[in-house]
Amino acid sequence: MERADRRYSIVLGQRMSWPDLLARARETESLGFDGLFLVDHFYGLFDLDHPTHEAYTMLAALAPFTQSIRLGIMVAGNTYRNPAFLLKQAITVDHVSGGRVDFGVGAGWVEREHEAYGFDFPSAKVRVDRFAEALEIWDSLQHKQRTTFDGAHYQLLDAPFQPKSLQPGGLPVLIGGSGPRMMRLIARHADIWNGIGTPDEVAELNKRIDEACAAEGRNPATLIRSVSPSINLLASANAFLDGAEAYHAAGFQQIYFPWPRVEAEVPVLRAVARDILPQLRNQSASAGAGSSQPALEKLGTGNEKLARVAISSLSDSTARRVLDCLIAHPDERLDGPALMRLTGLERHRDVTRATVTLADAFAAHGLARPWNEAQRGYLLTAETAALLSRGPE
Repeated sequence: MERADRRYSIVLGQRMSWPDLLARARETESLGFDGLFLVDHFYGLFDLDHPTHEAYTMLAALAPFTQSIRLGIMVAGNTYRNPAFLLKQAITVDHVSGGRVDFGVGAGWVEREHEAYGFDFPSAKVRVDRFAEALEIWDSLQHKQRTTFDGAHYQLLDAPFQPKSLQPGGLPVLIGGSGPRMMRLIARHADIWNGIGTPDEVAELNKRIDEACAAEGRNPATLIRSVSPSINLLASANAFLDGAEAYHAAGFQQIYFPWPRVEAEVPVLRAVARDILPQLRNQSASAGAGSSQPALEKLGTGNEKLARVAISSLSDSTARRVLDCLIAHPDERLDGPALMRLTGLERHRDVTRATVTLADAFAAHGLARPWNEAQRGYLLTAETAALLSRGPE
């Protein structure tokens, strides 16, 4: 992702009634702010008994009532959900919103919250270990047709993931963190980094993230810098101007600040939108993010020779057995148990791993999987079976 224009986003949270949330979301957009973000918590900030809605459910509800602002969670804790499920939630809201979601994620940190609801809360090291695996999974699910991942904490086997994001290159990944390991992961995986602190504090963190990028062989200019200020920007309109300029001078393009926490700050927010944002805005256009995986060709009469080369390259006898079984049963929908019975395999996972091996062999020659896989099993059409069963010409 290239450097973006300056952006000013409001972190609304979801600790209020639906009518209030909707009204504030609409005002956030009408005032001209660039983004609206919720938080991934399950109870109140200042009083644990304050009613609190689930973040992605509420974001999905708010999305259709907005038109252009960015949407997201600051930030979703990896410990609260399975990584594939969390990404599926975010992609769903991305489609509801027409492609406006930033994927904010973190390793998880509030021990009391995990304790309250029975979420596992391992050591900081293990939480970061899990987060590192989750980042690999999210990258693969976003960019590959199928994902197989065999980690210490998460395992995926030939996992499909559709639809993808509406955004070119996938959801922009926003990561918050400042520890040494987190900074290395940020340099490796993030499109946007979010720091927390005063202008002087985050300026120092900015130097450290530059060093982390250099250590990972990444151009630091490709990482967008965002900040959650630890100073009150809504004390007055001038306080917002001075504070924002200080953060920009420290190297941060994007600023995320909370909706006014006291009623006296609401007129300040409106004055900032009216008088201050036009002074701060950078008018240069921002570039799109990332690149998509090249599309694979569908097997047809023009490329069947490539398919035969792919098949001849197979050294896995189990994979070849599964393929021969599909060829021998054209236009039949064979589920896992049927393929196990017909091929003599003992475990369903062996069937799935065989199809992964076959898919990799075809993909290595630029070809998509020639079979269809649905919930009811695998199907190879008679036409495709004929192409695959032809001997060398």
